[in-house]
Amino acid sequence: MRLRHLTLPALLASLCGCTSAVAPKVELYGMTLPRFEIFRYGIKDTSVPTEPYTLDANELSDIKAAFSAEFVDGRTLEFGPITARRQPSGSLVVCGLVNVRTPDGTRSGMTLFDGIASPTMIPGRIGFTPQRIAGANAKTIDIYSDCRDNGAL
Repeated sequence: MRLRHLTLPALLASLCGCTSAVAPKVELYGMTLPRFEIFRYGIKDTSVPTEPYTLDANELSDIKAAFSAEFVDGRTLEFGPITARRQPSGSLVVCGLVNVRTPDGTRSGMTLFDGIASPTMIPGRIGFTPQRIAGANAKTIDIYSDCRDNGAL
């Protein structure tokens, strides 16, 4: 009986030594999105050196108009953020988000798209050629990886 009374305090004392009074801190500042090298294992680095480029209102409207012109079946588009980077050739890599709404009201949700833009003869205007939209003619990870490699995300 006496041994049973001593066993319980000894067990509790040994378990108290296993816990820590201080909770660990996780610093989240400075974190960036992963580059997904795991999905591109064995493929050489395809990133292209680009420089930042800020799209003005006219250029954004040119991109939206060119992209909308590709949808002639009654679908309408709602655009999210659109970014661009200038390539050494002078053309722009354009990446952004678009929500496609069908005539019956269903929406695709914001999906990634990319394309190439180049300057035109009219100052402040660009010619935009859409290339891919996630879930339609390309996988999201492919567009994400290319936009990330070009610095547009």
